[in-house]
Amino acid sequence: MSGPITHGHTKNGKRSPEYRCWEQMKARCQNSNNISYENYGGRGISICERWHSFENFYEDMGDKPEGLTLERKNNNGNYEPGNCQWTTWKEQNNNRRPNSSGRVKQRWFQAISPNGKIFYSNNQHEFAREHGLNHSHISSCLRSCRKIHLGWTFTRIEEKII
Repeated sequence: MSGPITHGHTKNGKRSPEYRCWEQMKARCQNSNNISYENYGGRGISICERWHSFENFYEDMGDKPEGLTLERKNNNGNYEPGNCQWTTWKEQNNNRRPNSSGRVKQRWFQAISPNGKIFYSNNQHEFAREHGLNHSHISSCLRSCRKIHLGWTFTRIEEKII
């Protein structure tokens, strides 16, 4: 980052949730080294000229409500005022792109609790919320970066089509 920050969305070097969301949006669309680029910028999703400025993005979207995330209403549309809203992970998961057969593929996983009970799910965020876990740590387990989270083990299983 060059020059002074003037938008007022950093405090003690920590960026606001709105600013982090804006940075992540830009990275997905503009940085070919970003892990999500293929599904965003790589398939033509762009950011409107107005939102190249954080101040404009914030003016249009406002404060990010706790627990919500930035969603494009039209999954094939760009990041722009008329196509974006704050929404829950569950709602966003229901707005996924269909595969070539017109169905939505969900990534399924198996979770084994500390007492050995087995669960199956295709929504890390919802599963984490229901069981008091951290969805980022579940994701790390599924990517084999972690072995265990709060006594739980997680394994990706063959994808099911819903």
